[in-house]
Amino acid sequence: MLYPSVQDLTNNEVNRYMLVIAAAKSARYVTYKQGLVDENPEAQAEKLEESNNEKAVSTAVSKLHSGEFKIIVE
Repeated sequence: MLYPSVQDLTNNEVNRYMLVIAAAKSARYVTYKQGLVDENPEAQAEKLEESNNEKAVSTAVSKLHSGEFKIIVE
C-alpha cells in the first residue's frame, strides 16, 4: 500500500489529475535540485549512486503531503 494514499493527498479542492501533474512537476524539480540533470550519462550515473535511495517521485509526494510543496488551484 502506498503512503500517503490518494485520498489523503486529494481533498475537495484537488482532483487526481491535478495531483498527478503536481507530483510530476515536483519530481522534476527535486531531480533538478539534487543536481541529477547532467549532459554526461556517466556523471549522472555516479550522482544517482551518491544520492539517497528514495526516488524523486516518492520525495515529491512526501513533500506534497507535508505541505512543503503546494498545489495552487486557480
